[in-house]
Amino acid sequence: MKNLPIFKVIYINFILLLFLLLIIELIFGYWFKNEFNLKLTAERNIERIYKFNFELHNGTSLYKRNNLAFRIGKKEVKPENINIVFSGGSTTNQKFLNYKDTIVGILNTKNVTKNIVNAGIDGMSIIGHLNSFENWFDKIKNLKPEYFIFYIGINDQNIIKKNSKPRAIDFLEENSQKENIIEYLQSNSFFYTKYRVLKTNLFLKFNYSKFANIVNENTKVYGERDNVNFISYEKFKYSETETPVINQNYLKYLEELTNKVLKRGSKIIYITQISGTGINKNLYIISETIINHCNEKNLLCLNLAKNANLQYDDFYDWTHLNKKGSIKAADFIYKNLLNNVFKN
Repeated sequence: MKNLPIFKVIYINFILLLFLLLIIELIFGYWFKNEFNLKLTAERNIERIYKFNFELHNGTSLYKRNNLAFRIGKKEVKPENINIVFSGGSTTNQKFLNYKDTIVGILNTKNVTKNIVNAGIDGMSIIGHLNSFENWFDKIKNLKPEYFIFYIGINDQNIIKKNSKPRAIDFLEENSQKENIIEYLQSNSFFYTKYRVLKTNLFLKFNYSKFANIVNENTKVYGERDNVNFISYEKFKYSETETPVINQNYLKYLEELTNKVLKRGSKIIYITQISGTGINKNLYIISETIINHCNEKNLLCLNLAKNANLQYDDFYDWTHLNKKGSIKAADFIYKNLLNNVFKN
């Protein structure tokens, strides 16, 4: 090529470099390593640092999700070795806590007989959990867990109202096709996932805020609250006349979800929720409906909302547990499932 003009040499080498990068991308990327298509695009191959300063929770968290969209800690578990899928919304995901301080992380530390994976996705309701089977769990080869645990309630409050509208996350999608495509390209790209890892490592080494995701505690989703108005399950008084308090619309969703799990040869466990402002009418109805369903179907379920004694200072915002609250919730779950789920 020494007789070629310099710009042609540069052009040819540039094309060769692009071709080489494309080959590397196709070989080491995730383009052919999943069957989710445009589902779960923002939930796969994530690695980032969150930095936050809430009233009862501050610091940083390392947040990682693998190619199968499960939140992970230091080690991954192969699908065939997964015993329990622990599912829910952001209260299960707990992205502002380090993995070891989350409910799932603590449970994995406490027990040595079962491998539990965190399948929590922010904002997902029971409708999303229903859709997760066809669009997520059933597409993972060799995933045959013994248990599916659903820690639910807070994201289901709109479902018991007549004006509830479907949300994109409940179909495992983003809010627009453009966002789906962008997230799809990022989550499958070898180079982009390495860029995410690089940012994390740079923050951990230099503590430079530019490499972290800064969380604004004044954002509406996290909300203001006060200790005075926190209402425990015991103090809550339901003013309606129905007895028992069962929502038939929500009950239909529970029956469908239970049937999906049982038909797959797994067992199902429900765990009820209380929020960072305590119990309210909708959460009370949901909890009572869940427990009623469990009693009718003879299922092993935990009324955490009523019996775990979670208080105001166990949360850092409207809905999410801090480290202290997660320990309390995990201890309650482990103790009550020890003889049935976590036994040898």
